[in-house]
Amino acid sequence: MTYTATNRDLFDEEKRRRYLDAVATGMTLADAATTAGIHHNVPRRHERTDPAFAQALADAKAARKKVRQENVPHGEYRYNCLGCRCDVCCTAATQGRAKRRAAAHPAEPDGQSGAVGQVHKIRAELKSSTSFLLARAS
Repeated sequence: MTYTATNRDLFDEEKRRRYLDAVATGMTLADAATTAGIHHNVPRRHERTDPAFAQALADAKAARKKVRQENVPHGEYRYNCLGCRCDVCCTAATQGRAKRRAAAHPAEPDGQSGAVGQVHKIRAELKSSTSFLLARAS
């Protein structure tokens, strides 16, 4: 698409400002374009051709990332993916791990597990043959 006098105002300063503000508040790029009243390809084209707009968009994306991370509730996801180490996130991660471990290794019905972790008890058999005992002793 070539620029003419009739299509230059498709992405004027007012629409750029609205688009960049919407991106900075945490919207997706497509939603921000809809909010600004433009097609979602228009900002991408201007990003490639206008270095000043490209820098402004990069700054808005950095602000969006921070806003989105702040809006994630504290819990196991925030501990694992965002590196939050507050008491709420640590507790949630600990409880989540405990639940997954319990689900992976259900307890035996009598409450006594034949194995501790991955180690099994060794049972000595008293009814072994003599040759086996001699071979075992040597």
